[in-house]
Amino acid sequence: MFYSSAYLRERKGRGWIGVLSYKDESGKWRKREKSLDAKGKREASKELDKWRDDMEAEAVSASILAPAETVIDYVTRYVDTLEASESIERSTVTVYHAMLKHIDGELGSLRLEELNAESAQAWVNSLVSSGYAASTVRKAFNLLKAAMTHAEDTGRIVKNPLRTVKLPKIPKKEPNALDAAQRARLVSFLDIAAPSPVNLGIRLALFTGMREGEICGLQWKNVDLESGVIRVRTVIGRDGGKTYVKEPKTGGSRRDIPVSDSIIEALKAQRTEMVRKCLEAGIPFSNDLYVLGRVDGTNLAPHALWEAWKAIAASLGLVGTQGRVPTFHDLRHTFATAAISEGVDVKSVSSILGHTNAAMTLNIYASADPDAKRRAAETVSEAMERKPKDATILTLKTGTDDK
Repeated sequence: MFYSSAYLRERKGRGWIGVLSYKDESGKWRKREKSLDAKGKREASKELDKWRDDMEAEAVSASILAPAETVIDYVTRYVDTLEASESIERSTVTVYHAMLKHIDGELGSLRLEELNAESAQAWVNSLVSSGYAASTVRKAFNLLKAAMTHAEDTGRIVKNPLRTVKLPKIPKKEPNALDAAQRARLVSFLDIAAPSPVNLGIRLALFTGMREGEICGLQWKNVDLESGVIRVRTVIGRDGGKTYVKEPKTGGSRRDIPVSDSIIEALKAQRTEMVRKCLEAGIPFSNDLYVLGRVDGTNLAPHALWEAWKAIAASLGLVGTQGRVPTFHDLRHTFATAAISEGVDVKSVSSILGHTNAAMTLNIYASADPDAKRRAAETVSEAMERKPKDATILTLKTGTDDK
């Protein structure tokens, strides 16, 4: 137990009380108090310091006598606590459990107090040399660091030893968006294909930049057909092979998206079809139904939408700007790239996408259009060479002419 602060409190002429502050295992601040024998403030301060030293020595002795807690024991307990408190997403819990095996490999058997920067760096280097992706290494490290920060905050260790560890860089991936020709091919297919929940989901991703979980979680109560606005309020998350309903992951992700007339018409057609199916089944239509779901109230799973899109993309021979068959998420990239290349201001694009800020949007999409730099160069060149009507032409004399 390590006490973050110690201070005196006077009892109105009746001596002094010493107060020690610390964090318990749950991270909550706690206090210990003791009536001191000293009458003067200077003597009371000395008595307080001695009490603090005695309490910390007692805590150290208790930890030595207690059964050794290993790194993997502590991190596992940390993950279990987060899961029980439901303070993180279920999908994040699944990732954390997968990362525990990487931590257990070389560091797991170490006592918590034995973990240091050198052993952690050797562990990171070992994961990299074993061929694990930089993103996987970082996920495992970030979990370990979070657990050690908790251990420091609660007085279980004196200091988090991982602050100086160097991590591998994650290679930046350029968005694999569809260019103008590929977009036209896809839109032509959507225009002639039979209406279906999958085709509507593809159109929504392409024309609004919505994520697949947001599209699958869209309910009719959050679609305003009169004003042409979609409100992103619920998302379908994935936890292994199961799905669950959750709120948007950030405040920015909870947003209102204006949509075009073509999207409104597609939504109206889908609503009409769902009303018809409800009548056939003898079920009243409800605005709580999912736009891409079934009349029994179930939603279309994001994975099912992704699989259906994969088959369509392959049949159309679609290839993104990075030479790969586009994933469903690449439709979101396509929306953003097309919007920016057509001159839509970045702040508006960022707001529609649900990004935290415009800087994030710029960082991802500023160079996503392969022809953008050439168009920019040509535009600047034209501006430089354009001569105003009243321009004066200057004749430059060389040194030779002056002689």
